[in-house]
Amino acid sequence: MIEAEKKPSRIEALARAIPWSRIDAALRAWGPLLLAIFAICYYSQYYRSGLNLGGEGGTIAVNAIRLNEGWLPIKDTTLNYNVLWFYPVAWLFKLTGPDYIALRIYFFALCAASGLLGFLIVRRVTRLGWLALGVGLLIVAIPGMQFRNYMGLLPLLNVWALLNAFVLRDTQRRWLWFAIAGLALGLTFLVRIDLGVFFSAIYAGSAALYPLGVRGEFWKRIPVAAGGGALCMLVAAAIHWPFYADAQRRGFGPEFTSQYTRILSYIQYEAGRRLVPQQAAALPVRSSFAPQLTPVRFQKSPKNWAELAKAEREKRERELRQGRPREDLRDLFKQPSLTDAIFVLALYLPILVSAIIAAAAGCALAWAIFKADARLKESALTALVTLGAALTLFSQYFFFRPDTPHLSEFMIPFLVAMTCASFLAARRALATRSWIMRIGGWSFVALCVVSEALYFAHAFPKESAGTIAAARKRTCEVVADNGVRVFVKRRECEWLQQLHEAIVSHSAPGEWVVTFPYSPTINFMTNRPSYLKDLYVDNATAGRHFTQDKIAELEQFRPAVIVIDERDINRTEFSRFKNWAAPFYAYIRAHYVEVGRFDTNEVYARPDKVPPQT
Repeated sequence: MIEAEKKPSRIEALARAIPWSRIDAALRAWGPLLLAIFAICYYSQYYRSGLNLGGEGGTIAVNAIRLNEGWLPIKDTTLNYNVLWFYPVAWLFKLTGPDYIALRIYFFALCAASGLLGFLIVRRVTRLGWLALGVGLLIVAIPGMQFRNYMGLLPLLNVWALLNAFVLRDTQRRWLWFAIAGLALGLTFLVRIDLGVFFSAIYAGSAALYPLGVRGEFWKRIPVAAGGGALCMLVAAAIHWPFYADAQRRGFGPEFTSQYTRILSYIQYEAGRRLVPQQAAALPVRSSFAPQLTPVRFQKSPKNWAELAKAEREKRERELRQGRPREDLRDLFKQPSLTDAIFVLALYLPILVSAIIAAAAGCALAWAIFKADARLKESALTALVTLGAALTLFSQYFFFRPDTPHLSEFMIPFLVAMTCASFLAARRALATRSWIMRIGGWSFVALCVVSEALYFAHAFPKESAGTIAAARKRTCEVVADNGVRVFVKRRECEWLQQLHEAIVSHSAPGEWVVTFPYSPTINFMTNRPSYLKDLYVDNATAGRHFTQDKIAELEQFRPAVIVIDERDINRTEFSRFKNWAAPFYAYIRAHYVEVGRFDTNEVYARPDKVPPQT
């Protein structure tokens, strides 16, 4: 008797009934609109939440006001980044006036643009609408540190242009993409020169590899690669011309061009300082005072006292230059909570994932070139280009600031890199008959999923990653100058409002107010200017003559108010201002009158600004 055909389950019947291909096609077509709608709804929930006195938004806003008032970039005010980091905000303020909410909306627009670029890249590589939309939604949901959203946007912009110009085979209008790639590279240089240098190397490598690995097309592709590379460089240079001409006309041309000539030396210095700590320890102390030794009760014999005192002095000198410390992977199981352990894993797992992608894709690329396998070459180069773009931000989070905000910047392009590499690995695992390749491919996919899941679990509840967590428990409104109308936590509301009142009541409009080590938002929210050329300083960046220089500036400009923030800016006790800048701190306390303490902020007024006690 013939066995009756098995009746399909409800789930199987539903799966057959749903037109998956049509749904995915709709997501591919309408994904950008869905992302835009989600971004508007999502960001509207917290675009007025939070006020970070030590955030980069204050620096950008203050410098934008300065530029509109005629201050010369680089020459009169230290930008630390290139001019296009600030010019768009200056142009915005010409339309709206200095406005904190307009500033935040502008950067949220950059976040939405990053999500859109992530969608376009993944859709281009995988042709899967649901996967591309998922990546776009993740980028929008965790957009990275507020007011630094250029950092997630620029790598994705370059990847999008690079893939279409030099990597993918079926690109239409390739010469237009060469021009777009040059535009992306030029914009990158005008925002962050160091990123432009890193991407120049990726562009050069992609152009050099373009003729290889395609059977019978080597000689045909050489002039395309040369011409495309030349067009890319010409467009990148052409977009610089109006900015260079403006700098020459206004009198800061040498300062503008010197940024480009100094950048390689700066990268070399930073690499030596971060990668080889013992070299950094040998550098001269960047301080205005000799570190004072803490009395130590030595247990060894007197003949070792000098040696131990020298070791203590060297330790203090290292502290003076120390940036933010990084958690050690060996201390993973010593973390006080599961949340801390997840952060450590989220910090280090990208290194393992990157090493696997680089090794596997590098070997595949070499094999593809040897065998003239164009499809394999395209897959390998796609993985390497997306990974390389993400790694341009690696040093920012791993060496310079190993914290959630900077990790969130890196993870935006790295999510795209992991997604593309995972898709290519899964496709290879499905096509191969080798069980070793299958296990390896699916294991890699699982590793990427775990890495992103751990990062999401850590970052999404953190407002420092730019998420909606900023809206949590923020129900009290603070109103200040320059459009500052934001919601903060109730415990912050009172002291922020009092801080504003203390400053404006002891200073007149136009009088100088300076903050140390870094609270530029105070100047913006009180509408009081600062004479400091560089608004940022800490124990790792203060110059040798910091105290002498700052005392001379106080005597010259006689600011009405000085604000000292005593937070541990680099998460070490020594990085509190009163510790590493003790002589300057003592001078301020001796010559100014303390008029209030608000959270970690100490406010000092010039004596003539303080009414006599009755």
